[in-house]
Amino acid sequence: MKGRETIIWVGLVSFWLFFILEITLDIWFGSKFPGYDWKSESMSYLGQSGSPIQHWVSLWGIFVSVLISLFVIAFYRVYPSNMWLKLAAFSLLLYGLGEGMGSGLFPINPPDTAITVDGKFHNIFSGIGDTGMVLLPFWLMLMFPRNENRRLHAYLWTVVGIGLVMTSFFLVAKYYQPDNFILHDKGVWQRIYTLNYYVMLLVLSFKML
Repeated sequence: MKGRETIIWVGLVSFWLFFILEITLDIWFGSKFPGYDWKSESMSYLGQSGSPIQHWVSLWGIFVSVLISLFVIAFYRVYPSNMWLKLAAFSLLLYGLGEGMGSGLFPINPPDTAITVDGKFHNIFSGIGDTGMVLLPFWLMLMFPRNENRRLHAYLWTVVGIGLVMTSFFLVAKYYQPDNFILHDKGVWQRIYTLNYYVMLLVLSFKML
């Protein structure tokens, strides 16, 4: 029992550390990259090829994968094993590996330059990671019966809705770049998108207690 509790606490503390550092490092990285505009540029461009903090961003990506993996192990140990728990844990692990190590080890190309092999791999791993996170609230709704978790289900549907809206705003800003004060700033929409899902994981971590 002691060993199980230790594993769970290590996973919870790992996630809380990830949550705090992900926000603070985003700000710190931006301050170390002259000319970087957090409103109009996505977070991936902090670690772009040739960035003055490229190696730091890559190192953080590896650390993200470790922290999220520890959280996944804790999550898997808290609840009785079934198909929905396995799918939820797998989706979260995909996010940690895709958006962490995958995106970190393969830097994106600087804006307005030809895409390289690294840039293609970055997009692939990032897409896989995002898919895992987008699917996670659905697996959680199947894990926790609605009759016993009405408030949680209502919250998770809110997460899904915000995620869809922010994804739409981000994609329009990224691919169409309208001269519009709402849809131009893809960096803003991406950060709201990620914070939306990170808060969901924060809620999950407290539920695990």
